[in-house]
Amino acid sequence: MGPELALGLPAAGAVLAAVLRRRPALALLCGGLLGLAGALMMALLAYPAAQASLLGLSLPAAPRGLLLVSALALGLVVALAPPQADRVGLLAAGLAGLAGLAAVAAAPDVLAVGVVVALLAAGHAALPGRLPFPTRMRAPGLAVALLLAGALLQHAGDAPVFARLSALALVLALVAAAGLVPFLPELDPAEPASASPVAWTGFFGPALAVALVARIQPGLGNDGAPVYGALLVGLGVLNLAWGTLGAWLGEGDVAAWRYSFLADWGLALVGLGVLVPDGQAAAYLVLASVLLVRFPLYLWARPVLLGRAQPAMGPSNVLLAAALAGAAPFAGFSVRVLLLRAATEVYWPLALVLGLGMLVWLAHSFRLARTLGAPRGRAAVGVVLALGFSVLLGVAPATFLTLGGL
Repeated sequence: MGPELALGLPAAGAVLAAVLRRRPALALLCGGLLGLAGALMMALLAYPAAQASLLGLSLPAAPRGLLLVSALALGLVVALAPPQADRVGLLAAGLAGLAGLAAVAAAPDVLAVGVVVALLAAGHAALPGRLPFPTRMRAPGLAVALLLAGALLQHAGDAPVFARLSALALVLALVAAAGLVPFLPELDPAEPASASPVAWTGFFGPALAVALVARIQPGLGNDGAPVYGALLVGLGVLNLAWGTLGAWLGEGDVAAWRYSFLADWGLALVGLGVLVPDGQAAAYLVLASVLLVRFPLYLWARPVLLGRAQPAMGPSNVLLAAALAGAAPFAGFSVRVLLLRAATEVYWPLALVLGLGMLVWLAHSFRLARTLGAPRGRAAVGVVLALGFSVLLGVAPATFLTLGGL
């Protein structure tokens, strides 16, 4: 019953939080308890004895680990959200997302994944927001169509061309599902946090991508694997360059944050594409860092981003800039070491390109750090915890890699 409970408990929590929305304290209590129970079930699934399932569902190791990290990130942002934030809305949307992500991870094949992704995306697009539903469904809708095309091409025949076209469609589906370049959704800076495409890319995207990879890779074959790897590396370099330059030169601090997520995702895509253990480990760590560090910091920066507080550049902001830049001993340092080692093993000019991109990273890190202002109260506690997670990812990455079975 483990996978079913990991899916059902967060879903029940999301329903209760939505129903009890007019009574925020009770909604947070009920939704939080059910979400915590679901997270504990995800943790128990790490033990083989707890993996029996009445419905035949199973959660692969890497998606299961990132689901657990997603649950931890949700608890962090809801418990320590800024005073003006809609904590009940964040909890309900986050729990519904966790349930959807668990369903994606447990889906038996790519076709089932496509159905679940469509439902998850429709639920997110239906949240109250400033952009119309069709606009918000454009990228995930294309992702679902590409997933279905990739699945059909896998069974179209034994000719190598079908395997290569399938790999092409599935990689593009992965990038579209995460909301990355060249399928970047429209962004309204004033959109509520839970309905923003930044929340999709920063919270839903990591576990969704790892679950998709777990379903895609086994069916690639010898003909599809080179196309899959080359496309992921190419799109990773594109997102790294686009995100780094956009976060540095783009207009508006909300856009700068959004582009910074693309830069992190660029590193993750390259790690997934090089198809060596160090690359897979780097991808997993950078996605865990997106969940536990960058996404919470973005939410705590929103008072400044929305004009409710003033930016600042004090000692704490300098420390935040170092963490966002990937300096030692923070998370980005271990990611960079693993990724450069993997790139050197596969194709050394790629390591040179990645190194140049990482050098430019410092410019936008200070821009982002000042948008945290001078955090106080819950936000200050949250910033300290995010920095703590970043240090843990940097100095003890094996703790998180073990969760993903790496």
